[in-house]
Amino acid sequence: MATLSRTPGSQAAPGGGVSLPPTPEKIQQKFDLSISLTLSTWPALTLAVQNFWGGPLSSEKRDWFAGAVSDLFSSQPESTIDDEYLEEFLLQVMMDEFEVNVEDESGAEIASKILGLRKLTAQGDFGMVDEMLTRWRERQARGEERVTFQSRQGEEDDDEDEEDDDSDEDMEEDDDVEMDEALPIVKAPKEKVVPKVDEEGFTEVVGKKKR
Repeated sequence: MATLSRTPGSQAAPGGGVSLPPTPEKIQQKFDLSISLTLSTWPALTLAVQNFWGGPLSSEKRDWFAGAVSDLFSSQPESTIDDEYLEEFLLQVMMDEFEVNVEDESGAEIASKILGLRKLTAQGDFGMVDEMLTRWRERQARGEERVTFQSRQGEEDDDEDEEDDDSDEDMEEDDDVEMDEALPIVKAPKEKVVPKVDEEGFTEVVGKKKR
């Protein structure tokens, strides 16, 4: 007597039968969802969106970011996309679109997670994606915690007033941004601020707009 066995992507149907494996469209849908959910857990990206470092449409850029990752997998052989390649892609987008230089290892962790989810969803295993979605909904219900950062600009301005000899060094550090717990994420400066000395010997700071 012939028996039926479950394939990796099959699910038990009502009545004890076996349902058909998920369609390619369903697999792609779940993979796209997994990318969005994974990016939503990246503190560096959350920080950039909350502070509009990608401009007033930073939230929309995050959605575009997820789509760009999905397109990467469909535009070239997946055998060419490894952890290092995907990490470099993620970090480049962070720099180009949000002007954030991520200096910790979080980019590698996000890349590895996306690749792992790619393998699972391709096999029709959506359990991890569904769990991530449940946790995301729970965070939304509680009120998503904000990722905060502390600027060193105020402290450096005080040091500059007290020690004129260190003004050049302070100016170079004005744009440094560090997250709580010393997470090494640096907001890339758009313009270098340079000191200017007037005829009376006073130093003034000249940026994009002259004060």
